[in-house]
Amino acid sequence: MVERINIPEYSVSEFNESVRNIIQSNFNYLRIKGEISEIKAATKGQIYLTLKDDRSVLSGVIWESNIKFLKFKPEAGIEVIVSGKITTWSRYKTTYKIDIDKLEIAGEGALLKLIEERKKRLQAKGIFDPKHKKEIPYLPNKIGVITSPTGAVIHDIINRIKNRFPVNIDIWSVPVQGVDAAGSIIAAIKGFNNKTYLKKPDIIIIARGGGSVEDLMVFNDEKLATAIFESSIPIISAIGHETDNTIIDFVSDLRASTPSAAAELSVPKKSELIQTIKHCSQQLNYIVQNNFTLCLEQLNNLTKFLKAPNYVINSFKDKFHFIFDSFIREMQSILQKKFSAVNILITRIQSPENNINIKRNEIKNLYVNLYRNINNKNNQKKHEVNKLIRLLNSNSLNTNLKKGYVIINKSQKIIKKSNQIKECDSIGIKFYDRSINVNIKKIN
Repeated sequence: MVERINIPEYSVSEFNESVRNIIQSNFNYLRIKGEISEIKAATKGQIYLTLKDDRSVLSGVIWESNIKFLKFKPEAGIEVIVSGKITTWSRYKTTYKIDIDKLEIAGEGALLKLIEERKKRLQAKGIFDPKHKKEIPYLPNKIGVITSPTGAVIHDIINRIKNRFPVNIDIWSVPVQGVDAAGSIIAAIKGFNNKTYLKKPDIIIIARGGGSVEDLMVFNDEKLATAIFESSIPIISAIGHETDNTIIDFVSDLRASTPSAAAELSVPKKSELIQTIKHCSQQLNYIVQNNFTLCLEQLNNLTKFLKAPNYVINSFKDKFHFIFDSFIREMQSILQKKFSAVNILITRIQSPENNINIKRNEIKNLYVNLYRNINNKNNQKKHEVNKLIRLLNSNSLNTNLKKGYVIINKSQKIIKKSNQIKECDSIGIKFYDRSINVNIKKIN
């Protein structure tokens, strides 16, 4: 029995086409909120990205024709709201994605958080450090302005500089909003700094009118901040209104509250400068006139003391003769004193020959006395030695032995007392001429 199944049958292409129709008919145009997790730029210009929330992901694409309408450059980690249509792809692999034609930040808080994170990264590199700030020239020869060619900003800057102090202005037109704006501003900064640029400006002003945080996002670009930091030309930032703050305000050499304020900070006011010059000129004239008057009075006073040249010469000639005569008299007096001193010394100096004879006689006398003293001393010492010899001989051992004394010893030791000898001892007796041994038989 053949089993009948009442289920529709589709080819793969038919099924995918049906799913596509269902999706596109139910989700024609929609807005989706999520965080950008991945970004990939294709060779043909489109941008592929992935949106995510805490449970799922969704692929998306921004075609090249829509990129130029974006207000900011998409980056990983930003929470956004995308607007577009859901499309499917089923040729090789069944997928679906959203074709994005509009990209918005999901609330100002998310954007401010992103800006704050960038600030922290740049601050850690030392880019905001005041020691890197370049001095703004007081009176520049040329000012470079980077801003949009349309709008009131450029006209305000030109008119304000023209009214204060007209100087040459080079305008580098750039977009100040959109994905290409940051790259254009960076190219303008590098262009002004390029060695090939003729007559470089002394100051660069980067300006834009007010707007939302999202509109000013281009001026929070990290690469743009780095380009400003590396610029050899001082840069004044003038973005938005006084309450608006962007990252380039922290890295620029001077921050102006508005574009008009930037123009005022870049050049002095001509009328005030003229007034200052006039005041300095008056002060200088007063000082010169005062010094001239003082010098003239001194000259008049000195003129009163001037006399005829011949009178002055004769006066100094008389003084010279007087001083010269005094010098001659003083020299003669000194010479006379020196001659007298020399004569006195001559009389005191004796002939060397007399001194030699005197010393020779003194030496002879000393020799005679020395010889006499040596002989006396020698005879005295001989007499003392002979006396000591006689005393030594009279007290010597042999002399005493000759007198009849003997030396008694026992075991090579001299006996001094009788109790040291006992019966049957063998003792030795030394006479003058010989020694004998004796055996003690009895002691009385």
